[in-house]
Amino acid sequence: MLRSISRFLSPLLLGAMALMSGCGLVTEDVEPCTMTYQLKFKYDYNILEADAFNRQVHLVNVWAFDSQGRLAWTGSESGKALESPDYVMKAELAPGRYDFLAWCGFSTGDPFKLATYTPSSIEELKVTLATLGDGAGKLYVDSELPGLFHGLLEDVTLISSETEHVVQTVTLPLMKDTKTVRLMLQHLDGSPIEQRDFSVTITDNNQNLDWNNDVMDGPWFDYRPWYVNYGQVTMPEGSRTDASGRAITSVASLLFEMSTSRLRAGHNTVLTVHRNWDDRDIIRIPLIDYLLLVKGHYNERYSDQEYLDRMDEFNLVFFIDADSNWYTAAGIMINNWTIVPPQDTEM
Repeated sequence: MLRSISRFLSPLLLGAMALMSGCGLVTEDVEPCTMTYQLKFKYDYNILEADAFNRQVHLVNVWAFDSQGRLAWTGSESGKALESPDYVMKAELAPGRYDFLAWCGFSTGDPFKLATYTPSSIEELKVTLATLGDGAGKLYVDSELPGLFHGLLEDVTLISSETEHVVQTVTLPLMKDTKTVRLMLQHLDGSPIEQRDFSVTITDNNQNLDWNNDVMDGPWFDYRPWYVNYGQVTMPEGSRTDASGRAITSVASLLFEMSTSRLRAGHNTVLTVHRNWDDRDIIRIPLIDYLLLVKGHYNERYSDQEYLDRMDEFNLVFFIDADSNWYTAAGIMINNWTIVPPQDTEM
């Protein structure tokens, strides 16, 4: 009988010894259980569906709000620490329910301006893109914009335990708001293009971003190129001829590069190419509609807005005829896909 009892007591004694070596017992020798909470950031909301956080995000600002909507904690990090695939940010928080909001990629002095770094509520965390005035009543942005990333994770419960240490990692997904738009003009006949002859703008009113990353209507303004470059490419022998059959030996191109804030599906964003010597628009198109023409080549399951949000670069090539008009019959190349617009397109 004694041996039978001992068989039952041994597991109980072993369990008691295991508990005594852990945490949570009210004794002088055992430390209380610790709760460690940390944030991991992820940026895979892109066209490749691959996490590019460590390569693209160089500064992180994040805020946590408790179940009453009050600011409970804020964290910031920048530099080489973010380049590590193992990077996490410690969050000094008590157990409970929280909403996390992150604005990443920009700092004081950048064109993007955060309404406040010490908000009393999550709704105060709005971002505005600073514009300039040209003295004639027109607003514009002509600088390269830093990569702006937004992240929102609501109703997150940070757990606790009375019997064991807790290490909880919360993953905060990010979306990139800034876009790069490159526009190239090429003469079909190989003749040169003068930089002074053309100007390019993107007109939108997406200056203001709400705390939840919604675009709030604001004043209309122009995005102007921050970079313009003239180039000439030598063509392979016999690859192209002009209308008279003359061989084209080189192609001149003019490249304009612009940065924009978040683009919206269904919005009347206008791309304009202006011929300066006679003050005439040779190209004036609804940019969003044209960008979406090639969506099916990437992923048809994306909605229009998701496609625009996942893409962060758009490359457009327009062909110019001998009279420096848009030669619509040659189409437009968008991210290496050729689209031929309706030939009655309004200019």
